[in-house]
Amino acid sequence: MLRHIVMFSCKDSADRDRIRQGLSLLTQIPHAQKLEVAFNEKVDQLGNDIEVVVYGEFADVTALRAYKEHPLYQQSIDIVRPLRELRVAADYTVEAAATTAL
Repeated sequence: MLRHIVMFSCKDSADRDRIRQGLSLLTQIPHAQKLEVAFNEKVDQLGNDIEVVVYGEFADVTALRAYKEHPLYQQSIDIVRPLRELRVAADYTVEAAATTAL
């Protein structure tokens, strides 16, 4: 399984809801086993620039690629890109992740 995590900051905090709405289109794409779009709750004392987080689980890289090729993915980009300041993404294979001290 592949986990896909993307974090966004806003150019203007007034656009926070619009960014989440645009990203919520991604939940309609069938290739993800799980997809969540949420506001950062900013519990951590440091680095709270991130406003919205997308968390997805995919069977493999092929499923992630199919997700990114879906027309709703581009529609979401068209809405969000002009409103966001920063986009940071990370992908990792769950089976290769450390779950105990190395």
